[in-house]
Amino acid sequence: MAFPTRLQQLLDEGRGKIASAVRFEFGTGTYGFFSGKGSIDYAGLTYHGNTLISIDEPPYALGTAAQPLTMRLPAKADFGLTPDKLLLIEQEEYKGRPVTLYDFYIDPDTNAFLHAEPTWYGYADVIDHREESGDMWLEATLETGAIDNFREGYRFASHEDQQLVSPGDMFFEHAARLRNEYFNYKFEAK
Repeated sequence: MAFPTRLQQLLDEGRGKIASAVRFEFGTGTYGFFSGKGSIDYAGLTYHGNTLISIDEPPYALGTAAQPLTMRLPAKADFGLTPDKLLLIEQEEYKGRPVTLYDFYIDPDTNAFLHAEPTWYGYADVIDHREESGDMWLEATLETGAIDNFREGYRFASHEDQQLVSPGDMFFEHAARLRNEYFNYKFEAK
């Protein structure tokens, strides 16, 4: 992994400043937030500072199983997040929409944005409204991209499907013919 020179210098000195960031690609628009103050522009999107969002540590694991992740946003009138504002999430097209988590590297001396490193990718699954002892919050369940491994009819090992992913890639060009020849041989041999 190659970092910008200034960031590498700060990391070597042990002074790197890291903020967590999240990018929501909902049907009504793309939204970005990071754990800090002010705003940061990255990849054509303005990420707004928000110290209220809490995100569980992503479950980094090997295998094909989808690993859910939980994110919370409490209602805090001091920040303009009243319960009725949290209800506005119902107007968003969020189900199955992409969510990306990043580490934002920031210069501790100048607060300049230096680099973004994606750390997790998945989809918004369910966003529930929770209330307990007078406190209200949104609780989102996010699924990893591994959920695609279990969708019925989602992907096939075929030449046609591979062209959708990588036009010109000939890896699966003979997959259907070889499969048929194998099964014909197995059944004719018996």
